[in-house]
Amino acid sequence: MTSRETSTFPGWTDWQLARELLHHAGFTDGEQRITELFTQEEVGRAKAYLAAGRPETDRLTAIETRLKAVPDGWRQRDGDAGLIEDADGDPIAVLGTSGDVRLPLGEFLAHVPADTEWLTQQLRRAWAQLDKLRDRIDDAGSLMVRTHVETAIGYVRGSRDTE
Repeated sequence: MTSRETSTFPGWTDWQLARELLHHAGFTDGEQRITELFTQEEVGRAKAYLAAGRPETDRLTAIETRLKAVPDGWRQRDGDAGLIEDADGDPIAVLGTSGDVRLPLGEFLAHVPADTEWLTQQLRRAWAQLDKLRDRIDDAGSLMVRTHVETAIGYVRGSRDTE
């Protein structure tokens, strides 16, 4: 079977296409329905949208594994902002400068391990909360109680307005 040549859903967003694709995929003749309704480009867009919503946990685990192998305590050497060293004073990176000037790249490199650890923790936490939220949405009936969804991610209504 070949896909449609012209769109049944002109102007639809990737989100709308993904919803419609999943709806039709749930039927026993889902593959045939999709072939009859969607162009190949629309199927590709919908599948790419759905794939983008899945966390790349293997990649994050690989990043965390590499991070664990990095020695703690990176810093810029006192008196030479261009030399990044570990807690033992061993050079990690030399940026080709000498002296006690502010060096943004050096500051960035010196904070990479700690910043990466923080980012990975925040991302894992966000993914876990997003999974809870998605579960609540998937399990919701025709009418969703707002507090049911709010409690899934620990959100306090109106709290963003106080920042």
